[in-house]
Amino acid sequence: MREPLKIEVVTHCYRYATLLRHQLSSLVLGPPPPGVQVTMTVCHTLEDQETTRALAWFGQQEVPGVTWNWLPLPTAELCRRSIGRNRAALATQADWMWFCDADYWFTAECWEAFRQLGDTDVRLIFPREVNGHRSHDLGDACIQRARVTEGLVSVAESEFEPERMRRAIGGIQIVSGDYCREHGYLKNSRRAQQPRSEWKRTHEDVWFRRELGGGGRPVDLPGVYRIRHGQAGRMVPGLIL
Repeated sequence: MREPLKIEVVTHCYRYATLLRHQLSSLVLGPPPPGVQVTMTVCHTLEDQETTRALAWFGQQEVPGVTWNWLPLPTAELCRRSIGRNRAALATQADWMWFCDADYWFTAECWEAFRQLGDTDVRLIFPREVNGHRSHDLGDACIQRARVTEGLVSVAESEFEPERMRRAIGGIQIVSGDYCREHGYLKNSRRAQQPRSEWKRTHEDVWFRRELGGGGRPVDLPGVYRIRHGQAGRMVPGLIL
């Protein structure tokens, strides 16, 4: 595979500003190695002021190998995650697109491992293991610590344990850039491209796996962490994570 290897991460953030700060901080604290370029695309709504403030701060941070890309959407379009994912997919210049969630954290090892994949005709891959907090209480405490901290935030890796992944769930769908440029993300599904008035549990991830013909191929991508949390901020009125 040619260098620089280009990876684009696409995350939706709706009332998950603290979790998003962790994710963006991970790119500052553990940037990709030479020969790898990461574009961090965040779909958001300007109505979410806390997320908008976080993006403004990170947008001023210059990180080697990282390009910040903020994609503001009307709230009704943001609440249908496949709309933003489709828009980003059709426009991407990356070799790999990682359709992600705001509660994931990466180390530099993760980006280095992409170079070991080589050329492949597999369209959908996912990390074989993801490290998750050992309990929701640990994850909630991690979020609470970040709420009273300005600037960069981190996680305690000792609080995590590995979990074997069986399929490419919504936050670990990694797709070839060629496929994304041609097919987008459910671009021909009227239901998947229909805005919705509020965020509800997503089903588009399952539809997308079906479109790609299965659950994907597991690959070794170390350094992927997920912050566990007891409540979903986008689902509970007034709760911001």
